[in-house]
Amino acid sequence: MVNARTVGAACLALVMVAGAGTTIALAQGAKKKPAKGADGPAPTAEEVASAEEIYKTKCAVCHTLDGNSPIVNMNFADGEWRHGSTVKDVIKTISDGVQGTAMMSFKTQFSAGEISALARKVRSFDPKLK
Repeated sequence: MVNARTVGAACLALVMVAGAGTTIALAQGAKKKPAKGADGPAPTAEEVASAEEIYKTKCAVCHTLDGNSPIVNMNFADGEWRHGSTVKDVIKTISDGVQGTAMMSFKTQFSAGEISALARKVRSFDPKLK
Protein backbone atom coordinates (compact mmCIF):
# COMPACT_ATOMS: atom_id res chain seq x y z
CA MET A 1 0.00 0.00 0.00
CA VAL A 2 1.31 3.44 -0.95
CA ASN A 3 0.85 6.27 1.51
CA ALA A 4 2.29 9.75 2.03
CA ARG A 5 5.09 8.39 4.17
CA THR A 6 6.37 5.97 1.51
CA VAL A 7 6.03 8.60 -1.24
CA GLY A 8 7.96 11.09 0.91
CA ALA A 9 10.68 8.54 1.58
CA ALA A 10 10.94 7.74 -2.13
CA CYS A 11 11.24 11.46 -2.99
CA LEU A 12 13.94 11.92 -0.35
CA ALA A 13 15.85 8.96 -1.78
CA LEU A 14 15.66 10.43 -5.28
CA VAL A 15 16.91 13.81 -4.05
CA MET A 16 19.80 12.11 -2.25
CA VAL A 17 20.73 10.11 -5.37
CA ALA A 18 20.48 13.18 -7.60
CA GLY A 19 22.61 15.15 -5.16
CA ALA A 20 25.20 12.38 -5.05
CA GLY A 21 25.27 12.31 -8.86
CA THR A 22 25.89 16.04 -8.96
CA THR A 23 28.71 15.70 -6.46
CA ILE A 24 30.28 12.91 -8.52
CA ALA A 25 29.90 14.94 -11.72
CA LEU A 26 31.45 17.99 -10.06
CA ALA A 27 34.33 15.93 -8.73
CA GLN A 28 34.91 14.41 -12.17
CA GLY A 29 34.76 17.87 -13.75
CA ALA A 30 37.42 19.19 -11.36
CA LYS A 31 40.28 18.09 -13.60
CA LYS A 32 43.66 19.69 -13.38
CA LYS A 33 43.61 22.95 -15.33
CA PRO A 34 46.17 23.48 -18.09
CA ALA A 35 48.88 26.05 -17.50
CA LYS A 36 47.74 29.60 -18.15
CA GLY A 37 49.97 31.55 -20.48
CA ALA A 38 49.82 35.06 -21.88
CA ASP A 39 47.04 33.94 -24.23
CA GLY A 40 44.98 32.27 -21.52
CA PRO A 41 44.91 28.58 -20.80
CA ALA A 42 45.96 26.30 -23.62
CA PRO A 43 42.79 24.38 -24.49
CA THR A 44 42.80 20.60 -24.46
CA ALA A 45 41.65 18.59 -27.49
CA GLU A 46 38.40 17.94 -25.61
CA GLU A 47 37.87 21.69 -25.05
CA VAL A 48 38.60 22.44 -28.73
CA ALA A 49 35.96 19.89 -29.77
CA SER A 50 33.53 21.35 -27.24
CA ALA A 51 34.22 24.86 -28.54
CA GLU A 52 33.31 23.75 -32.06
CA GLU A 53 29.88 22.67 -30.84
CA ILE A 54 29.50 25.73 -28.62
CA TYR A 55 30.24 27.99 -31.59
CA LYS A 56 27.62 26.24 -33.73
CA THR A 57 24.91 26.40 -31.05
CA LYS A 58 25.62 29.69 -29.26
CA CYS A 59 27.76 31.94 -31.46
CA ALA A 60 26.73 31.23 -35.07
CA VAL A 61 23.26 32.63 -34.41
CA CYS A 62 24.74 36.15 -34.44
CA HIS A 63 28.16 35.68 -36.02
CA THR A 64 27.17 33.08 -38.72
CA LEU A 65 28.78 29.68 -39.19
CA ASP A 66 31.70 31.12 -41.16
CA GLY A 67 32.15 34.20 -38.94
CA ASN A 68 31.29 36.50 -41.85
CA SER A 69 28.21 38.18 -40.39
CA PRO A 70 26.52 40.82 -42.55
CA ILE A 71 26.30 42.93 -39.38
CA VAL A 72 29.60 44.81 -39.25
CA ASN A 73 30.04 44.72 -35.45
CA MET A 74 29.49 40.95 -35.46
CA ASN A 75 31.81 40.03 -38.33
CA PHE A 76 35.05 38.17 -37.53
CA ALA A 77 36.28 37.89 -41.13
CA ASP A 78 36.59 41.58 -42.00
CA GLY A 79 39.70 42.30 -39.90
CA GLU A 80 37.86 44.91 -37.79
CA TRP A 81 38.33 43.97 -34.14
CA ARG A 82 36.64 46.63 -31.99
CA HIS A 83 37.62 45.05 -28.68
CA GLY A 84 41.09 43.80 -29.62
CA SER A 85 42.27 40.91 -31.77
CA THR A 86 44.71 39.11 -29.49
CA VAL A 87 43.65 35.81 -27.96
CA LYS A 88 43.68 37.56 -24.57
CA ASP A 89 41.40 40.36 -25.88
CA VAL A 90 38.94 37.91 -27.42
CA ILE A 91 38.90 35.78 -24.25
CA LYS A 92 38.00 38.92 -22.29
CA THR A 93 35.19 39.78 -24.73
CA ILE A 94 33.73 36.26 -24.57
CA SER A 95 34.13 36.07 -20.80
CA ASP A 96 32.80 39.52 -19.88
CA GLY A 97 30.56 40.36 -22.82
CA VAL A 98 30.21 43.89 -24.16
CA GLN A 99 27.98 46.22 -22.20
CA GLY A 100 25.28 47.93 -24.27
CA THR A 101 25.36 45.25 -26.98
CA ALA A 102 23.86 41.81 -27.55
CA MET A 103 27.20 40.23 -26.61
CA MET A 104 26.57 38.68 -23.23
CA SER A 105 29.05 37.29 -20.72
CA PHE A 106 29.77 33.58 -21.05
CA LYS A 107 32.23 33.13 -18.15
CA THR A 108 29.66 31.28 -16.04
CA GLN A 109 28.54 29.00 -18.89
CA PHE A 110 31.86 27.67 -20.17
CA SER A 111 35.20 26.64 -18.73
CA ALA A 112 38.29 28.81 -19.16
CA GLY A 113 39.65 26.25 -21.62
CA GLU A 114 36.46 26.27 -23.70
CA ILE A 115 36.51 30.08 -23.81
CA SER A 116 40.18 29.99 -24.81
CA ALA A 117 39.36 27.53 -27.60
CA LEU A 118 36.43 29.71 -28.71
CA ALA A 119 38.71 32.76 -28.84
CA ARG A 120 41.13 30.90 -31.07
CA LYS A 121 38.28 29.67 -33.27
CA VAL A 122 36.78 33.11 -33.87
CA ARG A 123 40.21 34.55 -34.63
CA SER A 124 40.66 31.83 -37.29
CA PHE A 125 37.89 33.45 -39.38
CA ASP A 126 40.06 36.54 -39.98
CA PRO A 127 42.44 35.81 -42.88
CA LYS A 128 44.79 38.57 -41.62
CA LEU A 129 45.36 36.68 -38.35
CA LYS A 130 46.27 33.32 -39.92
